[in-house]
Amino acid sequence: MESLIPLSSLWFLVFLVVLLGNVIQGMTGFGAALVAGPLLAIFLDPKLVVVIVLVTGMGSLGLVGYHARRYIDLKRLLPLVSLAVLGLPLGSYLLVVAPSFVTRSLIAVVSIVFSTLLLLGYAKRFKREVLASCGFGFAGGVLTAGVGMGGPPIVIFLANQGWPKEVFRATVALFFLIIAALCLISHLFTGVTVGHRLVVALSLIPAGIMGFYVGDAIFARLSSTLFIKLALSLILVTGLTSLATTLSGKL
Repeated sequence: MESLIPLSSLWFLVFLVVLLGNVIQGMTGFGAALVAGPLLAIFLDPKLVVVIVLVTGMGSLGLVGYHARRYIDLKRLLPLVSLAVLGLPLGSYLLVVAPSFVTRSLIAVVSIVFSTLLLLGYAKRFKREVLASCGFGFAGGVLTAGVGMGGPPIVIFLANQGWPKEVFRATVALFFLIIAALCLISHLFTGVTVGHRLVVALSLIPAGIMGFYVGDAIFARLSSTLFIKLALSLILVTGLTSLATTLSGKL
């Protein structure tokens, strides 16, 4: 499982999976890990999957951020990122002490409930948006490090606030780009990001780039309403899949 050779038949299959994940990410600013991660884990070592998803995802996230740079709102982005970084150590601690079954189930249920409510049109915007973004950013950081599910709170918050789709995508992309870079650096010290895994991941970067351009072309044709529904639907499917996987592991 660990020996994935570039340009082998398995490598081309991985290439297609990474491409698919990054098409979604090109459209929404997130989602490559949610789509590609579970599929790659079927036939690859989990540590290799982590490195592939992080490296290829950072490539497409960087492109999203660059192409959407005029829509970046630093006043909105900084509270999310700053508090997420502060939440990473707590998430790492919870990873060690908290039962994975409980935390994953809880986050999955919350994701399902709130994404469903927003899809049905039930939204109540926070008047003190900066304060709320600090809370959701911190939650995103904790959950990223703790259970690898930092996306739902961020996406649900932005969808609830009704941000324009361009600002939404740019903010989400830069948020996850920064968090992914920090995770990749931390994995250097834990031995996850080792030479051969990094070489394989780098060989798949073209899939991330191609995925971005396909997704970006689709994004340009999406209405704001359809864009938000797509993002929330992705969170809903992720929550349902995570809950089903977690519960099946206990049965």
